[in-house]
Amino acid sequence: MLKIRSFDKNSIARKLGVKRDDVVVAFNGEPAKDMLDVAYFDSQTDFTVTVERKGKRLSFDIRKDANAPLGWDFYDESYIEPRWCANKCVFCFVDQLPKGQRKTLYVKDDDWRLSFVSGNFVTLTNISDEEIARIKNKKFSPLYISVHATDDVLRRKLLGNPRARAIMPLLREFAASGITMYTQVVMCPTLNDGDALLRTMKDLFTLYPAVQNLAVVPVGLTKYRCGLSDLKSVDKAVANRTIDMVEAFDASCFAATGRHFVYCSDEMYVYAEREIPAFDYYGDFEQLENGVGLVADLRYQFDLALQDAVSAKKGSFTVVTGVAAEPYINEVLDKAKRLFPASDVNVIAVANKFFGETVTVAGLVVGGDIADALKTRDDVGETLLLPRVMLRETEDVFLDGMTLDELKKITGKKIIVTADGYELCRAILECN
Repeated sequence: MLKIRSFDKNSIARKLGVKRDDVVVAFNGEPAKDMLDVAYFDSQTDFTVTVERKGKRLSFDIRKDANAPLGWDFYDESYIEPRWCANKCVFCFVDQLPKGQRKTLYVKDDDWRLSFVSGNFVTLTNISDEEIARIKNKKFSPLYISVHATDDVLRRKLLGNPRARAIMPLLREFAASGITMYTQVVMCPTLNDGDALLRTMKDLFTLYPAVQNLAVVPVGLTKYRCGLSDLKSVDKAVANRTIDMVEAFDASCFAATGRHFVYCSDEMYVYAEREIPAFDYYGDFEQLENGVGLVADLRYQFDLALQDAVSAKKGSFTVVTGVAAEPYINEVLDKAKRLFPASDVNVIAVANKFFGETVTVAGLVVGGDIADALKTRDDVGETLLLPRVMLRETEDVFLDGMTLDELKKITGKKIIVTADGYELCRAILECN
């Protein structure tokens, strides 16, 4: 139910006569499905909105500039409730979580609407023909799609879903309708690597530029895999073979289009013990949330802030991160120390006891592991610097349920959360 809670000052909707607690039931005579319809018509210039007020229906004709918002807000229950996943992926991370955590940790969403709104990757296995038509008609774009393999037999095996629709015909349909797509492969050794990965890259590139790019991400395995599929982890040899294949194929894409098309995530380069590409390689960084280009962006943003630095800040600082990121954090901090020797900052890499020490990324470090790691150290600064990726997107809570305030009380430290290299630099240095 799309129930209006409030209006902006001088909003178009209020001036037209729409009131608080009105329920939006239709646009242009068609039922209003969810907040995506609200967002879509907010960008239109000429339409009719129908509301229900005390059992009566009222319609309002709206004429406005496309860039002028209606200026209304809705009650929380109006917003999208995620649709549950219909798959049983062999590599599903949720299935590898420890028991007894907060319930929200076990939610498996696979909702194309959240793909459009928030950039979540979805498989499109639970999408209806009606929804496909809606996406095409209203141009809900871009979408972020977990492809994993374009060979449908292999894809169904990976997804654990024998009824999953064929993926390439659907992607072609979207491409023909002008929908932009960003894609990913969670790469599992001996399953969708090698020739299968090459086929996937080739198939997806046939849809460029509708398919803008592809991220190849190594499968993440925790220590909680009892009873699950027997998957192999990505080791140095596999990572190097994969990078070689990806970079060779991408070179042909770049030669044809002048843009890079397929990227390995930073984690793949870490496993391969290879240098991560430079900043310019990553274009517009559309796959940053997928771990593609994080190190390059860290270096660039840190250097950007460093240009404006004038002195070291007073006090001592400790950057808390995952094992994989430690050398890159030390690299940028060494630059700061060379310019400002008075800077008192160090790095502590936290081993992941919660998920297992094979999990090394900063985004999966939990509050309890941080607290335990700091107990045994005598080099912890007065202020802790934590990356934003350790916390939930909408609240200051770690994946184990510990809050940021609880960690502050346990450690007795001031904590600053930084979003990128720019904020990290400015947290330890005085800048203009």
